[in-house]
Amino acid sequence: MGKFIIKFSLFSLTAIIILAIYLTLVGINTDKFDNIIKNKANDINKNVKLEFKKTKIHLNFSELNLVIKLQNPKIEIKNDEVDLSKLDLFLPIKSFFSSDFLLQRTEIAFVKNDIKDLTKVTNIFLPKLINNKLKKIFAKGNLEGEFIIPFKSDGSIDNDYGFTGEVSNALINLTKELSIKNLTTKIEHTMGSEGDIFDIRVKEGLIYNIQIADSIINLKRKKNITEVQSSLKTNGKINFLQFNKLSTLFDLNISNIKEINGDVDLITNISFNLEKKLKLRNLKYNSAGKIPNLEIKTSEIKTIKKYLPDYDAKITLKDTNFKFSNSKSALMIDSNGMFKTKDQFDSFNLNQTFDKNSKKFNVKGSFNLNNSKITVDKLNYNKDAGEKSELNFDINFILDKFYSIKNLNFIEDKTQIYLSDIKFNKKLEIIDFKETKIKTFSKEIKNNDFFVKKSEKIVILGDIFDAQPLLKSLYKKDNKKTFSKKFNSEVKVNFGKALTGTNDDISDFAMVASIKKGSYEKLSLKGNYSAQEIIEMSIYQVDKDKKTLQVISDRARPFIKNFDFIKGFEKGKLEYESTISKEITNSNLIITDFKVSKVPALAKLLTLASLKGIADTLSGEGISFDSFEMKTNTKGNLLNIEDALAMGPAVSILLDGYVDKGKIVSLRGTLVPATKLNSIIASIPLVGEILVGKKTGEGVVGVSFKMKGPPKEIKTTVNPIKTLTPRFIVRAVEKMKRVKKQETK
Repeated sequence: MGKFIIKFSLFSLTAIIILAIYLTLVGINTDKFDNIIKNKANDINKNVKLEFKKTKIHLNFSELNLVIKLQNPKIEIKNDEVDLSKLDLFLPIKSFFSSDFLLQRTEIAFVKNDIKDLTKVTNIFLPKLINNKLKKIFAKGNLEGEFIIPFKSDGSIDNDYGFTGEVSNALINLTKELSIKNLTTKIEHTMGSEGDIFDIRVKEGLIYNIQIADSIINLKRKKNITEVQSSLKTNGKINFLQFNKLSTLFDLNISNIKEINGDVDLITNISFNLEKKLKLRNLKYNSAGKIPNLEIKTSEIKTIKKYLPDYDAKITLKDTNFKFSNSKSALMIDSNGMFKTKDQFDSFNLNQTFDKNSKKFNVKGSFNLNNSKITVDKLNYNKDAGEKSELNFDINFILDKFYSIKNLNFIEDKTQIYLSDIKFNKKLEIIDFKETKIKTFSKEIKNNDFFVKKSEKIVILGDIFDAQPLLKSLYKKDNKKTFSKKFNSEVKVNFGKALTGTNDDISDFAMVASIKKGSYEKLSLKGNYSAQEIIEMSIYQVDKDKKTLQVISDRARPFIKNFDFIKGFEKGKLEYESTISKEITNSNLIITDFKVSKVPALAKLLTLASLKGIADTLSGEGISFDSFEMKTNTKGNLLNIEDALAMGPAVSILLDGYVDKGKIVSLRGTLVPATKLNSIIASIPLVGEILVGKKTGEGVVGVSFKMKGPPKEIKTTVNPIKTLTPRFIVRAVEKMKRVKKQETK
């Protein structure tokens, strides 16, 4: 009995093994599930009809379940057929012995079908929201591979569905603006301990005109999210339209870029989490590679143009290494290579970061500026293209809030301009600063050598200072302030020598001042031309909105030099007083005992007035004047001349008009030879006898004139006059009386 049981057990085990092997390898034909399968497919979607010739059941030994293999399967959807190479249904073993059809998963294999067929099949199994998305994404192409669809115990579709296969010659619409053309890619799906993993490798594809072959996309699907990581190789040409669409996709602000064309060779890594409803979270991306050639046209930046006069809004880059990264908290761009804004290339190294939480930018780097022309007007410094130079900087700012120069260092031969810890407000007015060192050369001659430090007060010390920009600014009302309203400090200045642009250098240049709420409240300046000749300048506050500037100089030439239409000015003393308010500056200028020899407009005026002898004197030794008095008001760059009277031994002139600096001169007035003026004054009872004796004259008295045009192209017209206006006579008499009174003292 025992042997029988053993034999029976062995026989049964052998039979079971043989049956299991047979079921696993060969399977058995059955029609048990045919109607159930067809009805289930129709229950899921009324428009779907699943057709197959017969079914064969296999044992899936590894999972201990049954596999129902449909022979010659096809799906009919609204009279449209999709051929399948495989459709296997996985069921629990107990389903064979019961009426329950507990589907565990489905494996569908495609022959080379149109990619749109994918959505026809997934329409049976996947949620409508996801399937509608797939219809928009997959526009055209071919699909070959296997689709795995798992089911929950209640018969609903589970989330860990997958696909392994190949997509070829496809058009994929990622967004309305961004598509992948001619895409051929291999897709592999594996089950890992952390979730489903999709590995997508691109063999060929184009985003616009940029090749993305050899790119890799990895999807790791977990319970509630899908983690997406990709490495995109991009190589090709890019233009502004493409760049604009890509910047929109990555939420980049490129409003200052007007045009872009060039070649790129980059690897871009993109990672994000995709939630159930296909919402993106935690988007991060970085890019690195080379830019062989790129032309960018930007909005013109006036601040750059001020220092780089040849600067063009069109910038060309070549042989540039590029790194870019963007995360939830920060954006970073790192680049180095060659650039040009005009003719020749220079090297650069630039690092830019943007903190998204604080909205703070940090820009630091270095520029080789050998082939750039550089101008710093306030230092009277100019560098020509071709002279070796380098700029290093580290700058922080928040747009429309503040700008901070942590350090800036410009070096060219022996020239150095160094700035440290300077803070500006949004109007680029100085809030605070720490240190500045300046050493510059003009035509190989040192014109600035000083340093500025600020602690309790501002201290400015040095051997030499170029005062020409300061002298030019005296006649110009500038609405742009240097200091912010929050800036307050005492100032102490000492220079061994100050340059004026003429042979009238100032020694022992010293100044003390007080800056309150961003403006000079008090200022006292002194210097020496020689042991006997001085210059003094002062500023004092008259009231809340008004202050007075006074200048007394034993040499007038440094100040007159800045008027383009007057050359060959000699000798002379100057007194200047200006009342400055927010809207207008009113000034009085007096110059005495001077000579002019190169005033083209005056020379032409004298010639047209038939005063050839005086004109010859002007072009030779020059014409002397006893005095010149001018009353003006200034608004911005417009100098309005209310009244100007010049009197001398040869000729006297009364005029008014305006000078729009750098653009146009417009004057009108009266010119009278001194002999005629004396004769008229002499004819005035008592006054004339006291001032010029009893001589009289007759004939044409003088000319009226008009002068208008750019400073170097002034057009002059004249008309002879027989009698002087009362205004001219009154002004001349007043002047003569003052001179006579001073002579009798």
